[in-house]
Amino acid sequence: MNKLRTTIIIAILLSYSVTSYAADTVYTIEDAYQAALGSNELVKIAEEGLLQSDSRVDQAWTYLYPRLVATSNYTVYNDTLPKTLSAGGGSYFQPTEQFKAALILTQPLYTGGRTFAALRTAQIMKDTSTSSLSVAKQDVLLKVSEAYYGVLKAQKAVIISQQSLERMERSRAVTERVAATRSTKANNSALLRVNMLVSQARINLIRAQDGIRVAKDKLNLFTKLPPDAVVAEPLPADQPAASLDELKASALKNRDDYAASNQNKGIAAEYVTIIKGAHYPQLYAEAGLQYTSSHPDTLMDATTYYGGLRLTIPLFEGGLMKAEVSEARSKVRQAELSTDFLRKSIESEVLAAYVSLQTVSSVLEAAKLQMEYAKSNFTAVEGLYSEGLVSSLSLIDAEQGLSMAELEVMNAAYDRQLAILRLKKSIGTLGKEA
Repeated sequence: MNKLRTTIIIAILLSYSVTSYAADTVYTIEDAYQAALGSNELVKIAEEGLLQSDSRVDQAWTYLYPRLVATSNYTVYNDTLPKTLSAGGGSYFQPTEQFKAALILTQPLYTGGRTFAALRTAQIMKDTSTSSLSVAKQDVLLKVSEAYYGVLKAQKAVIISQQSLERMERSRAVTERVAATRSTKANNSALLRVNMLVSQARINLIRAQDGIRVAKDKLNLFTKLPPDAVVAEPLPADQPAASLDELKASALKNRDDYAASNQNKGIAAEYVTIIKGAHYPQLYAEAGLQYTSSHPDTLMDATTYYGGLRLTIPLFEGGLMKAEVSEARSKVRQAELSTDFLRKSIESEVLAAYVSLQTVSSVLEAAKLQMEYAKSNFTAVEGLYSEGLVSSLSLIDAEQGLSMAELEVMNAAYDRQLAILRLKKSIGTLGKEA
């Protein structure tokens, strides 16, 4: 009868599962990644930073091009200055009305090297923004992975809790039969104990079911996937096959934040050139067209053309150049120190991720062995208990040991996958495999 009931329950659950999967879209971890990268605010902020860096490069180029400026003005005076008589008549020095217009073309010829330094700085800043975008994406990918595996953990916890409840209900059925056959204080106490544990198993199941809701809400926070999204079991992540020293070297080669830090050193060095150039002589070529018309006519009324060179030489600035260059060089040293510290931090992070992966891998192997022992022990104890050869305490211990072992294997298996992803992020390859 019990076997028939179990078969019916399994058939109902399977039919429900099939119906659920048919009605709901199943999302893979790659779907979660794409959804997060397309909607996450941190990624959007980094993308805007990249667009801004593109604009800064365009701005830097404009300082190499000639500038053409058009000016005009119209002036009304309250009176005229006395006119000068000549053989041909007279002209006023100051009319009552005057209109001027001009076109002025200016081309920088020498700016102390700061113009090209500013262009190089803008291009380096663009590379830095690209690196920052990659860092933001990897951070989001890791957070999505943690949330995704959190959902899988919660789902497996529900299954394990359900199986634990079913085992306890089987034990209760045996205990009820024994208590009904021989109504002793020991048997009645065992029945009360097993009833208590069945209730506890139900509480654990309820909590596990609530855990799914919380885990899916966290996944929705990063990915905007539906709160009731059905997630698929991902393929096992490939563990990097390299030694610790090779992983550290790979991290310094692939980490985008380390690349950005090196780029900041270049920006600081270019900033020294920009500061110096601002205090060097400046040479410009200049040409113009000017038109003047007055009423009454003046001696200045004409259309004129001009061209020439304009040179400015700073002579005394009160030590401003020395102070600014000293500050710029300090920023160079600061950038170098930051890069050195980041290198050490990256190597430490790789070591921690590498050791964590080794630890959780060892835990998983031990947990699998523990679960095999727990399964064999529970099967043996359950059979002995049904024959009245062991006490209910032995059965309870066997059940709790099996449940704990199943949870340990489940947690260790998913923790190992996350440890691999964290190691990949620490060496800068997460999300770059494709």
